[in-house]
Amino acid sequence: MYFYEDFLATYDAALRKRTGSYYTPTPVVDAMARLVHEVLASRFNGPHGFGSPKVVVADPAAGTGTFLLGVLRCIAQAVSARDGEGAVPAAIETAVRRLIGFEIQLGPFAVAQLRLVAEVAELTGSVPTEPLRLFVTDTLANPWLEQEKLGQLYEPIAESRRRANEIKRDAPITVVIGNPPYKEKAKGLGGWVEAGGENHTAPLTAWIPPADWGVGAHVKHLRNLYVYFWRWATWKVFEAHEDSTQGIVCFITVAGFLNGPGFARMRDALRRQCDEIWVIDASPEGHQPEVATRIFEGVQQPVCIVLASRSPSTRSDEPAPVRYASLPAGHRSAKFVALQQLPLEGAMWQACSGEWRAPFLRASSGEWSAFPSLDSLFVWNGSGVMPGRTWVIAPDRETLKARWEALVRAPAERKAMLFHPHLRNGEPGDRHVDKRVTKGLTGHEFRPISVARDKGEVITPIPYGYRSFDRQWLIPDPRVINQPNPTIWAKHSRRQIYIAALHRTAPSAGPAITGTSLIPDLDHYKGSFGGRIFPLCGDASAASSNIAPAVLAQLSERWGRDVAADDVFAYVVGIAASPAYTQRFAEDLKQPGLRIPLTADAERFDAVVAIGRRVVWLHTYGERFVDAAAGRPPGPPRIQSGDRPELPREGAISTAVGDLPDSMTYDPATRRLTIGNGFVDHVAPEVWLYEVSGKQVLRQWFSYRQRNRERPLIGDRRPPSPLGDIQPDRWLPEYTADLLDLLHVLTGLVELEPEQARLLEAVVSGPLIPADDLTSGHRAARSPTRSTDPAQGALFGDE
Repeated sequence: MYFYEDFLATYDAALRKRTGSYYTPTPVVDAMARLVHEVLASRFNGPHGFGSPKVVVADPAAGTGTFLLGVLRCIAQAVSARDGEGAVPAAIETAVRRLIGFEIQLGPFAVAQLRLVAEVAELTGSVPTEPLRLFVTDTLANPWLEQEKLGQLYEPIAESRRRANEIKRDAPITVVIGNPPYKEKAKGLGGWVEAGGENHTAPLTAWIPPADWGVGAHVKHLRNLYVYFWRWATWKVFEAHEDSTQGIVCFITVAGFLNGPGFARMRDALRRQCDEIWVIDASPEGHQPEVATRIFEGVQQPVCIVLASRSPSTRSDEPAPVRYASLPAGHRSAKFVALQQLPLEGAMWQACSGEWRAPFLRASSGEWSAFPSLDSLFVWNGSGVMPGRTWVIAPDRETLKARWEALVRAPAERKAMLFHPHLRNGEPGDRHVDKRVTKGLTGHEFRPISVARDKGEVITPIPYGYRSFDRQWLIPDPRVINQPNPTIWAKHSRRQIYIAALHRTAPSAGPAITGTSLIPDLDHYKGSFGGRIFPLCGDASAASSNIAPAVLAQLSERWGRDVAADDVFAYVVGIAASPAYTQRFAEDLKQPGLRIPLTADAERFDAVVAIGRRVVWLHTYGERFVDAAAGRPPGPPRIQSGDRPELPREGAISTAVGDLPDSMTYDPATRRLTIGNGFVDHVAPEVWLYEVSGKQVLRQWFSYRQRNRERPLIGDRRPPSPLGDIQPDRWLPEYTADLLDLLHVLTGLVELEPEQARLLEAVVSGPLIPADDLTSGHRAARSPTRSTDPAQGALFGDE
């Protein structure tokens, strides 16, 4: 009965990923069915729950029927406990007529038929006398569209779809339960739910936030298959019928909608349509946890169970209370046990915010909730650059020149493949070899012709903030960059500084933020999961600040002196760019979103600013916050202590042709870092282990410069362009220089960590400025505000 689920995982893993087919473990299904049954019994239909003749249950992505089987088991157990085993057959016979399953794939559909017939036969002693209400259909398709004739051979499928459309259109459904498929970037795959139809507005539009909510950049995250199914379920249960006064939607899905800004209107709608919502965090470990801890072994993203209930007493002008509980961290077996024991009421449930758009996460409490959010300290933040193809980035300029030359000299029929176009539904999307763009990137050459027609040299590559502490090179050409984010380029200058931080996820270890003076990548912070970029300057002239005026006003008024924008920037870095911050607030950071404790003590503020300036100087390789008198000279930092990283003459890394290392190792006993046939001495163990939220910096840096630079292909991702195979045939001298620079930067940061930890504790234990004070009507900050950094000059003021 369970063969198909294991079979598909092995037989066609790519198909499984493309269709989002991740089958739900039975303990999870049984727990979800039990909780829904308890809500039905306690809120709606007396003790019968699923067994009530008024309750119609549907699984819109039935797969192999696991959830429908779970409902049958739940009914059998409840009836047996209440009326005895002899009452089970009759209850099951009537319940089967009220179970509906939609499934788009024939394989799982056939297995679901087999499993349900076998289960009914076991519970009742005979096979069902009427056909099961299982249908081969696309749940998201337009229910008002008549199914076209498919020919005699496929007429049973056509009839199944017609009957399914009748149900989707006309039949009230009380409960929708299941595990909808998950697929990111699913624009165009949402059928009627996404596109609507004649005389019917697309249901998804009701969840798209209006422009004045200011979250337009995040709306793209609604284009996910699981969101389409959520929207279909809420439409069907809560909206499709005039008498939809009660119903339940209970799904296990990825958890991005719990707090993502793009889902604000989805949360608002659920609070208006329901009167109770329960949220179960099934991934307390966060993103990319150990496989043994995952509910679905193949899913790296956090997942959650959400039960949204509507009763006749629901009022759209009162937000439904949202309760939150978390399963224990650790092995999935412990999670299964906890789910089996989880009651509908009790102390383990924590209240979430009652604001309409607020996250479906436990409300912050204690000191953390009073800290201002990182977002609130800045006027603007946005995404970094998303190149969309790896060949436009390299650790050295000459490689980019060679790749470009190979592209423009290639035969016309080969150029498109080498370019590696962005595909949309199998066709070239926003960027392809014949695409012409109308505007270049600020400060860089613009060519109004397509790449296919271009015979010139590469547009001059620029240093690029690829990863935390990893400075590579990028071709600054909007024709080859999928999403360049023009705002970043328009604000960039030699005075600009950026902070990179995770946004939809939380840091797990190392500094919670990192800095760069270079144009930053979308995944600059750790190489995955994106994040947000917070610039210091509001424009390229550095005449305006990107620090929120209310923050500057509050601090200046409180201490009777001008507090400059770069002071606040350095303070944020001094507080959060440290492993101590991530460790100190580990529990609070389980809910994504950084907060910064803002001291009310001027002396402590100045102390944090001073160390923050040094951290920025290190993060930017001596290009920002330069002040020789304060020990921050221009140029790559060099640690002056005797036990600093050093490349001895006998340890020189060979630059001969063919000598490209394929390994980097470390010996803590000798404190030696070995790269191929060379080595660096006096490397501290803390430097070797230095990480940014799970990414060991030195290993990640080397992975882009070693002999084999291939990245593992995940799921159905396309192989990269062959242009990426063009790389040096030797270890370049600049790689050695970059490595020594990096080792000194990390050594300097490690040396600062104890003092950063001490200052953090002093700040948190002392008087703080609550977040509310920053928006309580203090005078506006004077603009522009003069910088206090002598190396920056009049960063935000007159020369």
